[in-house]
Amino acid sequence: MDDRKLSETDQDEVQPVPAKAHQGKRRTLAFQLAAVALTVVSALAGTGLARWLRAPDAAPKETKPAEKKGLFPGRVFHDWTKPDLVVLITGQQHGYILPCGCSKPQVGGLERRYNFMQMLKAAGWPYVAVDVGDVPQRHGPAGLPNQQAMLKYLYSMKSLKLMGYAAVGFGEYEANMGLFNVLAEFALNDKPPHVLGGNLMEAERHFPEMTVPWKAVESGEKSGIKVGVTSVVGPNVAARIRELTRGDDTIKFEATPNAINRVLTDMAAKGVNLPVLLYQGPVNRPGQPQTEATACAKAYPQFPFVVAISDEDEPPSRPVEVATKTGKSMVIAVGKKGKFVGVVGVWKTGNAEKPFTYRYERVELTEPEFLTAEENQKNHPVMELMESYTRDLKTQNFLEKYGQVRHAVQVMPDVKGLTRPVPVTYVGSEKCKRCHEHAYEVWKKTPHAHAYDTLVVKAKQPGNRQYDPECIVCHTVGFGYKSGYVNETKTSHLKNVGCESCHGPGSVHVLNPNDTTWHQRINPWKYLPPNKRELATDQFCQKCHDQDNDVNWINGGFKRNWPKVEHFTPKQADD
Repeated sequence: MDDRKLSETDQDEVQPVPAKAHQGKRRTLAFQLAAVALTVVSALAGTGLARWLRAPDAAPKETKPAEKKGLFPGRVFHDWTKPDLVVLITGQQHGYILPCGCSKPQVGGLERRYNFMQMLKAAGWPYVAVDVGDVPQRHGPAGLPNQQAMLKYLYSMKSLKLMGYAAVGFGEYEANMGLFNVLAEFALNDKPPHVLGGNLMEAERHFPEMTVPWKAVESGEKSGIKVGVTSVVGPNVAARIRELTRGDDTIKFEATPNAINRVLTDMAAKGVNLPVLLYQGPVNRPGQPQTEATACAKAYPQFPFVVAISDEDEPPSRPVEVATKTGKSMVIAVGKKGKFVGVVGVWKTGNAEKPFTYRYERVELTEPEFLTAEENQKNHPVMELMESYTRDLKTQNFLEKYGQVRHAVQVMPDVKGLTRPVPVTYVGSEKCKRCHEHAYEVWKKTPHAHAYDTLVVKAKQPGNRQYDPECIVCHTVGFGYKSGYVNETKTSHLKNVGCESCHGPGSVHVLNPNDTTWHQRINPWKYLPPNKRELATDQFCQKCHDQDNDVNWINGGFKRNWPKVEHFTPKQADD
């Protein structure tokens, strides 16, 4: 993620609303209002709206810590007292709707997030859920085009609605798919959650009834806390969106200060006493130069915490603390792919000058802590949504939507002096057995030889994974390439991870087994120096054995696993 400083112009442009002394006590006004609105803002400022309040040592003590009551797993909230309100924060899901299940322990997924929120409900903790945006993915796994992005986005938003999300921002990942198309798919017809566009210019003209500048949220439980949520797109992300949407003049963003000042004015008039900012811009760590999100937090202490985007898969456990003219604010990032949720606890103090105290905790959605217990699986709403998603992949025949491109081996020039007897096509592992019997026998004993079966037999929550192209690509031979896997009926000989999954289509090699040029084409790693061979092979394996699908590949995963699949043909063992 671009972590550049704000330019001097930008830093000059982002200015905090000046504080004003009154009756010997400092009060912070969000901005200069007209005379009629001044009374409203002054009264709101008297509640300490813009002040950072330290950890909740003044929080109510009547409730025992949650862990002792068995409400939450492990050490989650282990010494918290019951908050008056919880603000649950997610973002940058990047299309990661559920763990694939190919390895354990995997983290994240909408099902586990729902289960966590049910724990909050069971504990009697009222919550407001917000998402910073970047819900869809920009590309498919293992080099696939992004055919499933819109369907996954739709099911993601349905899940957020089901979980009671109040609002969600948007960023370059939504813009990459065509912002109008994305918003029309859900926001036009099925909100909440409401899509926020605090600084999206001419929104009602170009995106009618699809976005709102901010949203007021009643926290429930008669807590007396009225939350207002807004989202703005910062300069760095706005520049990337302009690059992605060249020629589309409907997506423009006004300067952040103008939008925030206007929203804060409106929030104050509507009685909001806890404003929240979702900021599509980077956050820096302590000791690094100030970036957009921290500059914004410093300029606008009315927001006790700002939610930013991050380039980290595993976000920091502590927020960045930003010193302001009135105290401190938090800048929070929750990482990518929905593996973590951020939780801000809010306690009322009874002190008009400092009405709330805050505390932050990062929660990792691990297994088995947040898995659905067997007795709770029936009628589980998110699990039902995921079943519906994979069923749509089957009924809409997504396997055929991807088409086929040519593999690198298929575009190589003809070998000089050799006429290709057949096109370069996939032939299946059985054809390789005739000359590579030892390698074939090694392969048959590995999980690769049964990779397709795991989708059919073992993947049941949800099922129909054999119709999911983003699963099939790593469980069959040549999916997405000319003559590669199409479906279980037309290309049954290409099920599982076979020889050609790594070596490429082998028809020419089968008919010309002694041609050394083709040896190098289908086994380039063999001809690399030993010090480069392992790295190149490891990197190739990680197209499927990436950190999300194979969580055990890290810390020498290739060295541990290669001996299990090593399959040199004996007569070539000395090469």
